Amino acid sequence: NVKIGDFDYNVYSNSIVSLVKEMNDFPVKVMNGVPIYLKDVGTAADSTAVQVNIVRVNGRRSVYVPILKQAGANTLAVLDGVREALPKLKGLPADLEVKLLFDQSLYIRQALATVEHEMLLGGGLACVMILLFLGSVRSMLIIALAIPLSITTALVLLYFTGHTINIMTLGGLALAVGTLVDNSIVVLENIHRHKEMGKSAWEAAADGASEVALPLLVITVSILIVYLPIMFFTGTIRFLFIPLALAVAYAMGASYVASLTVAPVAIAATHRTEGHSLAEPEAKGSRFTSFERFAAGYGAFLQWGLRHKTLVIVPVVVVFAGTMAIAPRLATEFFPKVDAGEFILHVAAPEGTRLEKTEAIMGKVEEIVRRVIPPTELNQVVSNIGLPQGWMVLYTPVAGPHQAFVLVSLVKGHTGRTDEYINRIRADLRRDLPGMKLSFQTGGVVSDVINAGLPAPVDIKVSGEKFTDLNETAKNIRDVVASVPGTLDVRVRQGMDYPEIHLNVDHVKAGLLGLTEQQVLADVVAGLSSNISGDPGYWIDPKTNNAYFVVAQYPEQNLTRFEDFLLTPLVGARITDLPITMVGSGRLGGSTFSLQNTPFAGMPTLPSSGPYAGDGHKVPVLLKDVVTMERKTGPETIDHYDLQRTVDVMFGVAGNDLGTVARRVEHALAGVTLPKDVTMVMKGELDSMRATIRGFAATLPLAALLVYLVMVGLFRSYRDPVVILVAVPLGFIGVVWMLLLTDTSVNLESLIGSLMMIGIVVSNSILVVDFANVLMRRGVPVQEAVVQAGRLRLRPVLMTALATCLGLLPMAVGFGEGAEANEPLARAVIGGVAVSCVMTLLVVPILHSMAARAPNGRASHVA
Repeated sequence: NVKIGDFDYNVYSNSIVSLVKEMNDFPVKVMNGVPIYLKDVGTAADSTAVQVNIVRVNGRRSVYVPILKQAGANTLAVLDGVREALPKLKGLPADLEVKLLFDQSLYIRQALATVEHEMLLGGGLACVMILLFLGSVRSMLIIALAIPLSITTALVLLYFTGHTINIMTLGGLALAVGTLVDNSIVVLENIHRHKEMGKSAWEAAADGASEVALPLLVITVSILIVYLPIMFFTGTIRFLFIPLALAVAYAMGASYVASLTVAPVAIAATHRTEGHSLAEPEAKGSRFTSFERFAAGYGAFLQWGLRHKTLVIVPVVVVFAGTMAIAPRLATEFFPKVDAGEFILHVAAPEGTRLEKTEAIMGKVEEIVRRVIPPTELNQVVSNIGLPQGWMVLYTPVAGPHQAFVLVSLVKGHTGRTDEYINRIRADLRRDLPGMKLSFQTGGVVSDVINAGLPAPVDIKVSGEKFTDLNETAKNIRDVVASVPGTLDVRVRQGMDYPEIHLNVDHVKAGLLGLTEQQVLADVVAGLSSNISGDPGYWIDPKTNNAYFVVAQYPEQNLTRFEDFLLTPLVGARITDLPITMVGSGRLGGSTFSLQNTPFAGMPTLPSSGPYAGDGHKVPVLLKDVVTMERKTGPETIDHYDLQRTVDVMFGVAGNDLGTVARRVEHALAGVTLPKDVTMVMKGELDSMRATIRGFAATLPLAALLVYLVMVGLFRSYRDPVVILVAVPLGFIGVVWMLLLTDTSVNLESLIGSLMMIGIVVSNSILVVDFANVLMRRGVPVQEAVVQAGRLRLRPVLMTALATCLGLLPMAVGFGEGAEANEPLARAVIGGVAVSCVMTLLVVPILHSMAARAPNGRASHVA
């Protein structure tokens, strides 16, 4: 600004041009008093940066804008905001189409809807079962009231503890929905028993609820304790499954409170005038007579079992041993594969393949994808080719212009299985495009998160110092792994033969010309990739106020030979009298010139035509004057693991038996001799799976000890809790056979289902053992007390078991998107609970009678 008179004036110049073409008249240098303008040595044009990344959407080049949410942000809210903002974009050309290509919220919403549907259907089936057992709509509604009360309480507690409604929390609630009615069933059944003693409704409600309050508390605490192993999870799976465990814990705690408060009051209030029965009058008759006959038959069989303990216990032990013998046949994987209706295809051409050639290859890949997947099934195909610049490089699996990945999505409600399409695409690609590295990534959002985004479930890391040793060892391992049945897409992740140009700077010549090695390389980078990464300028369009980079860039089309590359001028050279001879020809800035044996005192003369023409002017020093060039090959990327250079050998697995295939691979690799100082370790999903199983094995004894201590406090006996814990492993008979018959793998979900099964086995066994102890304390002989306890607890045990099984049946069958994730969990629970129900009603009473017998015929208690 300038102050003149009474005013202060802002000063502006015309240095900001209004049009790009006006930059052509900028003077860039004055030589011998003659100005050299930009148009003499180049052209100012509205252009683009050097293209290093191409995105094709359904075969057409497009601009791809990935949107990443911040940590902790709600995915659904972010996507809803994006959808709302898109129509507000203004000033776009009429023929420009803007649309969402991939919307992660669609799968999340569908998966949430699936879990909600399974939860509602399971709760409904549990209520129908209760109605069939009780024959009373009012009693059924009172028991069913525990479900909405418990779920609502759990959701409130999840909110105040900073958790969201997601697939895992809803999955936990769906898992617990069948067991939420268990406490109320026990309370109702006990109140019913007290009413049959002739007590009034309110007296029966008070006595019946208080009598089972402590056992139900122990049952609830025991169920929660068995989830203890989840608290020892580490890494990503900890953040995934702790919300599930908390959802179950909150819901179970709420159901306990509801069963001792809401249920007794509601029962007393609604059954004051119904005599001694909680069933509807019209429901009495054949249904209950049939159940009494069944209960009588059960009592008679239990008495026979007590007289012939060996004939019962020995077959059970034999079946258990046989089941454990076939258990290793079960497939093992970390997390169940989900048909998410989309997959990623990773493609790598030979190292160094230029971007345009890779795009042509990807065009053929897209044709094969469309040939295999019918148009009615295919939603879209998005090819991402080459390595993007900037921060987005952190989120891409691509390492260079020769690599690409294809995002393929199927339409909602597709009938064909994604894995079947993948197998056909893989076969066609290997036939039509040999020499390409191929791999497929499937499994959905949760699998990607658990596997930390790795494109393969198994990553063999070969670490050492020398690349030659690592490369040869990795290739050897790749060949060995590829020969193992069950492996897929075996490849060395890093390429080791990427073509390179090595520039050896002559430091003496460069120094005499006033150049440092850094200046030489800066000119090379600016010439090849522009100076956008070094010292870019800016121009602001006065019409739009948009800022643009202003950079210097040699035309790519002029660089077709290595000789052209060596003619890059070095701008910062200081010319001195040097006996240097320059020989060469080429194009520079649109001018053709020739340099032939021109010794000079300072610099050779300019060509006689073109923008560099002049009398006695001097030409710039060229790259070839100070460097020699070598062509070599080297690694495309340099990766490290534990501070050592690492090469990764990755492979997938056909089917769902990751554990078996991994053991075969380890057996095959046992014969591989590693060079000195080279190590090999398996990471990825396999490593996480084994770490989780080890964690389960380490923490289950602790959980069992805590459950034991809690039961000691209830029973005041050291032997009764042992009886219950001995019965727990018998439930695994049902788990193993259910998984085997349904071709379900042992995975993280089925292990968590096994935990739930353990809790239910403990709870049902506590009901029988505790009531038997009550009878024995009243003076009833051991055998008679055990039989009476079994008969009187028969209905609540059957009802709780059936409520759990029916509540999880929709989840076990699987309906809708993402249902595959929870199927193993539900199947493990159903199989375990079904078998454990029999064990609770037959084996536990027999074991309890054996443990409870003392010289005086009574149970032994802690003093």
